[in-house]
Amino acid sequence: MSLRIRALVVGFFFMDRENSSVEKTLLDWAVRLCPDSPRKRIKDWIVAGRFCLDGVVVTKAGLRMADPGDRLIMGAPDKAPKNWGHRKRIHPKLVLVHLDSSLAIVDKESGLLSVPTDGQDKISAIEVLANYLNDLRGEATRRSFFGKKDKVKPLPVHRLDQYTSGLLCIALNDDARRNLIKQLRSHDFLREYIAYADGESPTPEGTWRNHMLLDESGFNQTVVEEGTTGAVEAVTHYTVEKVFQRHHVSKLRIRLETGLKHQIRIQAAEHDMALLGDRSYHDGTVKAMRKKGAKLPYQFKRQALHAAVIGIQHPEDGRKVRFESRIPGDMQDLEARLSGG
Repeated sequence: MSLRIRALVVGFFFMDRENSSVEKTLLDWAVRLCPDSPRKRIKDWIVAGRFCLDGVVVTKAGLRMADPGDRLIMGAPDKAPKNWGHRKRIHPKLVLVHLDSSLAIVDKESGLLSVPTDGQDKISAIEVLANYLNDLRGEATRRSFFGKKDKVKPLPVHRLDQYTSGLLCIALNDDARRNLIKQLRSHDFLREYIAYADGESPTPEGTWRNHMLLDESGFNQTVVEEGTTGAVEAVTHYTVEKVFQRHHVSKLRIRLETGLKHQIRIQAAEHDMALLGDRSYHDGTVKAMRKKGAKLPYQFKRQALHAAVIGIQHPEDGRKVRFESRIPGDMQDLEARLSGG
């Protein structure tokens, strides 16, 4: 190789190294990927969300960066992000725990509805999530997690009573919802709760089995004899985690096998272990509510029930995922009072 040719090769080598560190716009680098397409068309493609950088959709043609190399591709991300990665409070009573293209896991506080309810004008967890995901400022989030800017429609999978706190699973497309409901019906959907019950169990663990009948209004559920027309069997497994002997109160870990309306609350009361603070099924609380100025037992204002664990097979790829939530402050205070005498 002649000295002149060698000098040209070395010159191009250093020129390439220098150019790789020069900042250009996303549009400039995208044009390099699509040399046969007009610049205007490529800009429209960027705005439409057809380019990804590091697996995330990018839509700002003027974004400046050094040479992205193979980090910039045309097309959808190889896979959606698998985890939101952190807890984000999206409402005073709702925290987003997990988000991917198939489902969301949220942690709701007592007082927030799970889903919209007839006759209630209060916002629900599903509506809070929908508002958050579909906010005009959330377009980048939608592109990142769903590969498009179209609005997302959260769909209910199961429910929590308004005054039960804890984890709630919400589907984000019809296929995911069908898959998750199938898991519920086959009892492969893990739901564990922490409860404080007024009473002591005769055994450290056990199973409650009762037949329950929902009235025509869909609001009132009662325990009935086996064989009653329209009755459905309710199955709840429990383990006693702690007994506050002075108060004859038990801390229970409860696992739902079936999931009927008010199932845990009704069965606990039926087996002489009504949940503290339950305004429908705890006799002491019901009596205090009827008497003006009476103190609620243990100063607890709602049923002492918290959805602590959700475990599912992910509807997209079947992998097992599990989510946990610590008991909230009011239940921590309750346990401190029970422990303190």
